[in-house]
Amino acid sequence: MEKSGFFNSSNGDRVYDATDFASYFGSLVSNGIFYKDTTNLQVTPDSGMTVNIAAGKAWINGYHYENTTELSKTLETANGSFPRIDRIVLRWSLLDRNIVIAVLTGTATANPSAPALTRNTDVYELCLAEILVPQAATSITAGNITDTRLNSALCGTVNSLVTAVYE
Repeated sequence: MEKSGFFNSSNGDRVYDATDFASYFGSLVSNGIFYKDTTNLQVTPDSGMTVNIAAGKAWINGYHYENTTELSKTLETANGSFPRIDRIVLRWSLLDRNIVIAVLTGTATANPSAPALTRNTDVYELCLAEILVPQAATSITAGNITDTRLNSALCGTVNSLVTAVYE
């Protein structure tokens, strides 16, 4: 089947929806964060088991995300016997029709590993940071946070097939 767009409608003969636009823009712009500002969506410790995510912008599967103010996320209580690794992710959900920041809670074990990212046709996650939650921890420090925003396998920066020309 041939498909083209985007043309003005004449008597309702052209109907487009968000998936049409996302498919088009997704072919021109890669997934990731916009890195013009180095603090874009950066994860930092707050007090106790809370972390902050800085304001910023990202792009996932042709859809735009913008966080205009610092957000806070509270991690689950630490395990008394073992450490774990949590992830702060940016989650695109076709089912929920949104992009949100979420916490993926890891499993407490003697040798913890970060929980797997979901990446399928309905949900796609970018990892902003990994957080080591030590056993019996009551707070998170900067040393517990590994910034993964520039890791292209986990998150990466937005790239475009379109290059700006300045005259």
